[in-house]
Formats: sequence, C-alpha cells, structure tokens
Amino acid sequence: MPPNVVAYIYGLVRDLYDQHKDPRVSHYPLIGNLWSVMAIIGVYLAFVLHFGPKWMEHRRPFELKFVMQLYNVIQVVANTVVFIYGMCYTIFNPGYSFLCQPVEHENTTPQMMRLIYASYGYYMLKYLDLLDTVFIVLRKKNSQVSFLHVYHHAGMIFGVSIFMTFLAGSHCSMLGLVNLLVHAVMYAYYFASSHGAVKHLLWWKRHITKLQLLQFGYLTLHFLLVLLRNPCNFPVFIAFIGFSQNIFMFAMFFDFYYKTYMRKARKSEANTKSALS
Repeated sequence: MPPNVVAYIYGLVRDLYDQHKDPRVSHYPLIGNLWSVMAIIGVYLAFVLHFGPKWMEHRRPFELKFVMQLYNVIQVVANTVVFIYGMCYTIFNPGYSFLCQPVEHENTTPQMMRLIYASYGYYMLKYLDLLDTVFIVLRKKNSQVSFLHVYHHAGMIFGVSIFMTFLAGSHCSMLGLVNLLVHAVMYAYYFASSHGAVKHLLWWKRHITKLQLLQFGYLTLHFLLVLLRNPCNFPVFIAFIGFSQNIFMFAMFFDFYYKTYMRKARKSEANTKSALS
C-alpha cells in the first residue's frame, strides 16, 4: 500500500476518533486509541498462529491445571458480577429501552454511568479471554486453535473497543450483558471439567453450545428491531453490522453443533442399526 494512502487512512481514523469519540469514556485505558488495540490484537495473532507454536515445537507441554482452574474461577466470578451489575441498571432503569436505546454522549445520569462501568468491565474481560488461546498453545493443543476460536477472540476485542469508544450505553450494550451470562456458564463448565467431572457433564457441554446459539439468535433479533423500526435514531449501519455479524456467528456455531452432535448421533444410530440387522 502506497505511503500516501496509509497516511490518508491514518488521518481519517484520527479525525473520526477526535470528532466522534464519547467524552464520557475517552480517558479510560484502551479506549479512544485504535492503534494500541490493533497492536494487542497483532501480538495475540502473531503468538497463537506462529511464534507460540514454533517456540513450543521442541518443548514439552506446560502443566497448567492449577493456573487454568484459578483462571476459570476468576472468569466465573468476574463475568457473573459484571452481568448482575449491568442488568440492574438496564432492567431497573426506566430510561433504558430494550427496543431501541439511543447513543447519548451527553447522558451522564448515575444509572447510565453505571451501565457504562459494566460495559467497560466487559471490555476488559475480552482481553482476559485472550489467555484461552495462550493456554492452548502452551499445552500444545494446537488443533483447538480453530479459525472460529481465533476470529471470535480477536474480533471481540476490536468490536467492543469500537463500541466503547463511540457507542457506550447504547443499543449495543445488551450484546455485552448477554455474553457475560454465557461466559459465566461456560467457564463454570471448564472449571468443573478440570476436576475430572467431564463424564458427568457431557450433557452440559452440548447445552452450552445451545446457549451460545440462543445468544446469537436473540442478538440478531435485537439488532433487527432497529433495522425495522428506529425511533431512537440509532446508527443503521452499526445495527446492520450487529445483525449480520450475529447471523454469521450463529451459522458458525450451528455448523460446529451440527458436526459435533447431530451428525455424530446420526452416524452412531446408523451403525447401531447396521450391527443389529
């Protein structure tokens, strides 16, 4: 890419951030500076896709059982606390609309600021989530570093940073709150399975995927409501991105669910019938 094009794009992004960033949160760490966020994503991708596996190539896998158990406990507690805190200031806030919540940079009411604090807590947890992949690489479970896994973690960092910079407290807030609940359940499963309870919790794993599908289905509807009727003048382009992204994630997770559970069940049933015939 020619240097003048790079300079032009850099200027556009800088002006966008300078003119439209939310003054209520612009002083928070990792908000209002796209380059620092992109640098973290770049380091993450470089490690999990290249340098990490190469570094571990001739080393024995790390034993991280206790570290991961502690990590899972922290995730369960943090996601649960932030979820409850955030929901208290949406459900019990008469000024918050689940149908169409506008972007209001001038809204500094205590209820709105507490919702923004919860959203920022959620944003910080997305960085903590990156350790999932780091642990996978250090344990030499590289087959688990799928496109869906890496895309989801890197994409969430980028997407939530944009949300916090420009759209804090708006219609997008519900995405974070729903995701917090899903992650609390998911990390509780990881913690239980690390204690050898996998055989007793296999049914739970399948239903966690169903919960994730329900999450993406609800969020698709959540953004579709704004596309169909937009009384709060929420940015239609952002609503469309939210709508299409959640359809994409639903399709990706459904493909995983189908291949992991439905197709295997059909093959098992077919093999059983073949053995009995």
